[in-house]
Amino acid sequence: MVTRGNTRTRVVIVVEDDQPIGELLAGVINDEDGYRAFHVTRSTEALQALEQVKPDLLVLDVGLPGMSGLELYDRLQKDERTRGVPVMFETAVSQEYRAEFRKRGIRNVLQKPFDLNELIASVKELAPPVAA
Repeated sequence: MVTRGNTRTRVVIVVEDDQPIGELLAGVINDEDGYRAFHVTRSTEALQALEQVKPDLLVLDVGLPGMSGLELYDRLQKDERTRGVPVMFETAVSQEYRAEFRKRGIRNVLQKPFDLNELIASVKELAPPVAA
């Protein structure tokens, strides 16, 4: 969470390799009062961002180049600083990863294409707005 003056803002990092989709997701989240989303396209960029800020939520695409979203998730679960950060996955092929999600206890998965209202509802559920 970031504090600006008297306003506290929830920080969301969107990790999506498809630039237009990532920008759209971050933009929709940024349109919500009390939220600030940052978009990165690779897991390595997410790890660099996590050195600077502890987000209130991570939105991870499963099919990232290099280190997949699931591999990034596993790495974050091993790190005491990021273990408790809520994670929401988004993927076009959730059926293929169902066993992997179940094995890790992951329940927050949005199937592409998804409704942006569904995205915002999930964001607010996992990282509720801060009361003023």
